[in-house]
Amino acid sequence: MRRIVFALLLATSFAAPAFAAEPMANLAPADRYFGRLKMSILGVRNALKDLSERATARPEEAEHIFDKAVLVEDALRDWHAHFPRDPWIPKYAFSLAQLYGKLDFDDARVRRNDTLDWLTATFPESQYAQLPRD
Repeated sequence: MRRIVFALLLATSFAAPAFAAEPMANLAPADRYFGRLKMSILGVRNALKDLSERATARPEEAEHIFDKAVLVEDALRDWHAHFPRDPWIPKYAFSLAQLYGKLDFDDARVRRNDTLDWLTATFPESQYAQLPRD
């Protein structure tokens, strides 16, 4: 019996996600809201995914998508202000930069570069800060 319990404990320790070692105080709760639009962390994720798909499918709506992306950025930066060590922020900052990169006009290109600069300065050890800027 003790062997089974030990085996289960050992198995679950390897199955835990990489961020499980992150103290809970560093993680933003799902029911916390950020930015002018009061977006949850799930709202940020979903908005980035939806806007990115829309930018690919409807490039003629780039300026409208940009306006919404700026509001998502506001929520992401507010999230960072409250939970500066949340390990999810670099991923979403990189996704935001990719979204801006899909929008073909000058303001979006500036925002893309600014977002990547913020990512690399704020989270230099993140895998997302190490990715090329293509």
